[in-house]
Formats: sequence, structure tokens, C-alpha cells
Amino acid sequence: MRKIKTILPLLLLASLLAGCQMAGFNQQPTGAQSAKAPVSKYYDFDDVQVPSGMNMIQDRSMIFRVGDFKAGVLTFQDRVDSVSLINFYMSAMARDNWVLKGSFKSTTSALFFAKKGKTCVVQITEGSLDTTLEIWVAPTMQ
Repeated sequence: MRKIKTILPLLLLASLLAGCQMAGFNQQPTGAQSAKAPVSKYYDFDDVQVPSGMNMIQDRSMIFRVGDFKAGVLTFQDRVDSVSLINFYMSAMARDNWVLKGSFKSTTSALFFAKKGKTCVVQITEGSLDTTLEIWVAPTMQ
């Protein structure tokens, strides 16, 4: 519950930033896959990639649907450098037509993205043994 209280203001901030500029989850990844091992894959959000090798934490993930729209949080963990994850999302989100609206960098870093009708917060928390990735997607408040 404390985690939700922490991230809720971040989602609100991302929604507000996007508003100024713009009027259960699947086990298997979706999207096109090449013959080589994919560098990333799509899970429930068809426009937000996840680096291959990240392990989904199902009991910390939640997706809800309204019509065709999906919102919620997907949580992953792996032994990966937080800077490499930040760099991954800076380029991957641009390829999926997301616009970076803001960010902060610390032990817990967050990237705020927006596109028409929705916002996304990518939160990266570096621990002593592994790094946690949370992907929050919410509708834009208009």
C-alpha cells in the first residue's frame, strides 16, 4: 500500500504533464519476433517494450482493461545496470512514438512519457543485488 501511495503522485504528475501537451496480464510476450533472440519484447502494453531477460513479478503486476484500453503496472526484476535500462527506455519509447516529458535520476529513477490519450511512467530502482523495473500506464486526464 505504501508503494502505491509513493507512485500515485508520479502518475498524477505524468498525466498532468501529458495533459498540457495533448488533448489479468499475459504470460507470453506479444509482437513480432525475429529469428535471432529478441533484444526486447512486448507484454500487455503493445507499445511499451521490455528488455529480454527481465523476469516478471506477477504478484506485483496488475492490468485492467476498459474496452481496448489497457492500464496498470507491470513489474520486472533482473541483475542489470540501471543506467543501461534508462538508455534502453530513452530509445525504445521514442521508437514507439512516446514523447519524454520529464525524468529524475537517483537510486530510484523515473522517466515520464506521453502519447495521445495515455501516459507512461518507467520507474527503475537499483538494489544491492538486482534492479526492479516498474512500467505504469494510465489514461491521460483531459
